[in-house]
Amino acid sequence: MKENTMNTISRALTATALVAAGALALSSCAGGPAAEGGDSTTMTVVSYGGPYQEAQSSAFFAPFSEESGIEVVEDSPTDYAQLRSMVESERPAWDLVLVANDFGTTADADYLEPIDYEVVDADQLIDGAAQEYRVAADVEATVLAYRTDEYASAPSSWEDLFDTEKFPGKRMFNKLVSGGVLEAALLADGVAPEDLFPLDVDRALKKLDTIKDDIVWWETSAQSQQLLASGEASMGLAWVGRAVDAGKEAPVGISWDSWLQVDAYWVIPKGAPNAANAQRALGFLLQEDPQLAFAKLSDYGPVNAAAAENPEVQENANRPTNHLDTQVPIDDEWWGEHQEETDRKFQEWLLS
Repeated sequence: MKENTMNTISRALTATALVAAGALALSSCAGGPAAEGGDSTTMTVVSYGGPYQEAQSSAFFAPFSEESGIEVVEDSPTDYAQLRSMVESERPAWDLVLVANDFGTTADADYLEPIDYEVVDADQLIDGAAQEYRVAADVEATVLAYRTDEYASAPSSWEDLFDTEKFPGKRMFNKLVSGGVLEAALLADGVAPEDLFPLDVDRALKKLDTIKDDIVWWETSAQSQQLLASGEASMGLAWVGRAVDAGKEAPVGISWDSWLQVDAYWVIPKGAPNAANAQRALGFLLQEDPQLAFAKLSDYGPVNAAAAENPEVQENANRPTNHLDTQVPIDDEWWGEHQEETDRKFQEWLLS
């Protein structure tokens, strides 16, 4: 879920009224001083900006600041190149960073601190959330979204996305190579979900050739919402939250058939000046009440197992965690090892 262009914001959080998490005692989630061998009372968090980060501020950062006395300074957007540069120069300015599923695997170990599972309770999380150098922030979905006013029968599969005769109109795709475009093409070409990885990149690009003239590319999730809402695109790949928001402006439907699970993750840059505070913040925001508070402010799925099972969460038809039976998991380790070469092929294809 990485945005390519967003305005940078930086603001210190003050105490606000806590939604469901206000009564949580920080001592129950953290244990230990704010900073190892010191008394740091600040930290910098980097996320994606926009309504998504505003929801994080309300559910996570403000209540954590109130409970701990640690000032949380926010910044955006996430930038992998900048993170790497900071670490290489041994001058990281960020303490806790939200990243997409294509970052934070063992391929990036040289740039990250291990997650401290003495501070973060891994047992409370859904399967797969707790990893060595990252921990899941929320369950996210790339789905097929479409204009319901353009088709007598609704498109429901990736095959339909590539069928421009039965379903005419412009298609929109994320221009980020790891954003689902190759996976969608292969699934549309008949590859079974369990056989998706390792990706057959050449086959995916060949499938994309069949609709290349009908593709509209988006580089930020806000653009995908605008393309759908304006009708410039009739259907295409979208993050579920943006598809839902587009549906508030125009008639938009969502298909959950073979949706792509592309979770967001928290990482701590190696050498972060307030790494202990970042670990402490993770221990707080992954608890049930903060996770439930965030879920109420968004359409993303909680990674806290108890929050995911909450009736208020499960009643949302557009919550990814309510459609796990039709998900297609993404092999993040494969992407971590092959992203550079795959992107090179993709960029060459775009220019061809």
